[in-house]
Amino acid sequence: MSNIFNLKTAFMTPLIKLIIKHPKLMESKMFLKAMLIFPEKISKSYDSKVKNSDIDYQAALSYGLSLIGNKPQKILDLCTGTGFAAFMALKHFPDASVIGVDQSTTMIGIANSKVDTLDADRIKFDFGNAAKLGYKDEEFDLIITSNAPIYLTEAARVLRHRGDIIVTYSFGGDAFPNAKNEISSLLNENGLHLINLDNIGKGVVIHGQK
Repeated sequence: MSNIFNLKTAFMTPLIKLIIKHPKLMESKMFLKAMLIFPEKISKSYDSKVKNSDIDYQAALSYGLSLIGNKPQKILDLCTGTGFAAFMALKHFPDASVIGVDQSTTMIGIANSKVDTLDADRIKFDFGNAAKLGYKDEEFDLIITSNAPIYLTEAARVLRHRGDIIVTYSFGGDAFPNAKNEISSLLNENGLHLINLDNIGKGVVIHGQK
């Protein structure tokens, strides 16, 4: 697993740096097509890889959730995949309702299969595109995303005033500290401001607020 992690880091770190400097790349046809194909390919094996990995996929997200001082009532998990982050958010904020959104129908199917009957009224998973969300303006108190591209314009649109956004990666953490100014500028351009940027293990937590 360490070799896989090193390969991922070697590939993802420069990609992250490139996207931070040129965020419009995420709107290119090639990138958008990759984001349609890749999740479908890894969907059936994703949970087992997370479980058996020597990377702590929970560390960055757990820390990010701990930074939220208030009690959000409505949480959106962007690019939810099989629901990893959404279920963590529900556990951390048991009085909240959580929606996970993803454009992979297979991922959404897997996430929905995990919903316990007792939690069915508190968590749900929707098919949708993080770059063009089907939710109202300022609908959510907290937006989270883990190991996924983030479309800040849309995220900021559906986030309420004074709402929080937590972006986490469990890898490539060394790509972020030196790009703190660029990240802060990207947030500012979308009506958000940077609260925290912290390395957690091999990953990173970015905490912004509207």
